Amino acid sequence: MREIATWSAVKTKVGLGKTGNDCPTKAELLALASTGTGESYVGLEISNASSYGNNEAVKLEDIHKVTYKYTFTLRYSSISFDALGNPSSSNFGFEFTSTKQKYWDNVANGSAVSVNYVINSKPSWITNYSKPADGKPWKASENLDLTSRSGKGLATQSESGKTVEFTFTQAAASQSWSQTFSVNPTSLSFGATGGTKTFTVTSYKQEYRNGHTYGNQIPLSYTRANTGVTGTGTSVTMANNTSTSAKSGSVVLTQAETNKKLTISCSQSAGYRTYSEITVSGGSVSDIPASGGSRSSFSTMPSYSQTWGWNGSTTGGGTITSGASISYGTAVSAGSLGTTAKARTRVGSLTCTVSLNGKSKSITLDVYQAENKITSTTDGTPVISLSASSYSISNSGGSVNIYASVSIPTTNHWSSGSTSAGSSKSATPTVSASGTGFSLNAAKTVLTATENLGTSSRSCVVTASYSGATTKTITVTQSAASVSYKYYLAFTSPTGSRTTTRTGLSALGGNNFTVDVAYSFKTKVINGSEVSTRYPLALTVTSKPSWVTNVAITTLSSDNGTYGLTLTLTENTVESTRSGTIKLRQAENDDEGWELTVNITQNAASVSYKYYLAFTSPTGSRTTTRTGLSALGGNNFTVDVAYSFKTKVINGSEVSTRYPLALTVTSKPSWVTNVAITTLSSDNGTYGLTLTLTENTVESTRSGTIKLRQAENDDEGWELTVNITQNAATITYEYVFNLG
Repeated sequence: MREIATWSAVKTKVGLGKTGNDCPTKAELLALASTGTGESYVGLEISNASSYGNNEAVKLEDIHKVTYKYTFTLRYSSISFDALGNPSSSNFGFEFTSTKQKYWDNVANGSAVSVNYVINSKPSWITNYSKPADGKPWKASENLDLTSRSGKGLATQSESGKTVEFTFTQAAASQSWSQTFSVNPTSLSFGATGGTKTFTVTSYKQEYRNGHTYGNQIPLSYTRANTGVTGTGTSVTMANNTSTSAKSGSVVLTQAETNKKLTISCSQSAGYRTYSEITVSGGSVSDIPASGGSRSSFSTMPSYSQTWGWNGSTTGGGTITSGASISYGTAVSAGSLGTTAKARTRVGSLTCTVSLNGKSKSITLDVYQAENKITSTTDGTPVISLSASSYSISNSGGSVNIYASVSIPTTNHWSSGSTSAGSSKSATPTVSASGTGFSLNAAKTVLTATENLGTSSRSCVVTASYSGATTKTITVTQSAASVSYKYYLAFTSPTGSRTTTRTGLSALGGNNFTVDVAYSFKTKVINGSEVSTRYPLALTVTSKPSWVTNVAITTLSSDNGTYGLTLTLTENTVESTRSGTIKLRQAENDDEGWELTVNITQNAASVSYKYYLAFTSPTGSRTTTRTGLSALGGNNFTVDVAYSFKTKVINGSEVSTRYPLALTVTSKPSWVTNVAITTLSSDNGTYGLTLTLTENTVESTRSGTIKLRQAENDDEGWELTVNITQNAATITYEYVFNLG
């Protein structure tokens, strides 16, 4: 049987209407106003509505709550465009899905239906068409910027107010350039006298964006390089051609950015020279010797000059003072004067003619015969003598004498050509010495050698030289040095000792224990004298105690052989000091006894004890309570003791090993006949207590306290307390009533 709907039932099912137990009619139900919009919409519909009259009550099962669920989505969230505005992706639209689904009582009813939507916003450069002919609903205006751009769009579903956001992106504009570079004319011609001419240059660039022109032409600068010409800007100058050959030149223009080059070729006609008359002056003729002879030319040429110019001018080109053709007249001769003494005498004259570039000029000079006399004395070939007082020097040094001299023969020469021998001359040669460790005195007569510190002999070459003479040399040799080594090994403290002691080293160990080594080195002994330079010798550890884990040897000074020792020790965990010895050897030196000894003593460990005494229950307490012990007494009453032990504290650190400490009973009630203490664990100090009680024969409970002390530990308060209570006796009475 179906239920007739009341207002309260409708309110409960649909959420519309009013409360009450009266039954609404079909008309009243259909008149109810819906609430909300979109997915907040709530309405009412009646199934089988046609079967009901307007004033007829409606069954509850035919009344339905109406709601809607909206869908508003995009298949694609973004569209991209090329710079020209055409879609560059395969999706030309966002493909909106905009529907709503009716629900009766939260159950879908019918099929989803389309819902309108609107485009609320989009970038200004985006246009859209509802039904474009090309099937591409979205287009973009051309992007002329060199950067890409993007923007958001927003669509709203008309009924639900739901929104979706989508993105437009557009590629940056493509950019290209074209450059124009030309010159007119490309060649220039000049006469021999030169001149200035001009040219015209066209140079610019044009920008293209997305394949078409963008903006105005932009002038492009260019550089200019001249070869064989002068000028700046658009002018070219060639100077007067002062050569007999044609000239050429060029102007090379190079455009900025492209590096394109244009060349203007320049040419010029050859020049020609014009010469003046020749001017001649001076000159001389050498005397004919007393032995006779002739003169057919000047001994000293006369000076001459001829000016010239270019292209019709006899000046401006320069002055010629050489290269002329020289010719002479009849030669002048004289016979030998023999041994006759005679003064200088004129014997004739000689004419010289200078011809140059088609012009000629002559000059005439007197000719003389020279006086007959002795004219000079000449030296012969010098001879050098070189020796030494000794040719060897000992390695300790010393000196030898050097002897050097020069002898020079001479010859007299006469005008007539006869000669005679002259007197010999003496001279001093130049003396030098070449050899390390050798030197000459200022007079170059003594050679001195310093001490030879090297392991090889050395020599010095003494050289005597004089102009025109054959050089002489001698060699002086010094013997090699005698070299040995002296070794040093000792501590700085105590000074000079090979043994040092470090005591009081921390029982904790570590690596903070430093011992300084003063020196470990060798020196050279050269020719019996020790040299101060040190040669460091490394140290190695030959033995050490096992509790010394490392002996670090560090170089304190790399040039004098000073070192430092840093010791790393293990911790001393015993209550006594320990001592040991470290031995070190020196590299190269195996002499018996040459070792360093470091005696070390490490402090004894600092040892104390930490005591523990408590029950396991309550945990950590020294007091426990046992109640309800049987009035019958006996020995079944057990109390557990958690621990009674001590641990070692070594160098401030507690060691986990436990040392159990026995417990003793210091007091107990008289009715506790025995307190048995048993070891529960022999290695961790855990004990158990078992009590033996007498029977309680009174009708009240009795209580008492048991006290226990820990062996070794007399600290006040360090005791265990067991509070115990024994139940009262259970007493019954037997009554006997006898009749005699």
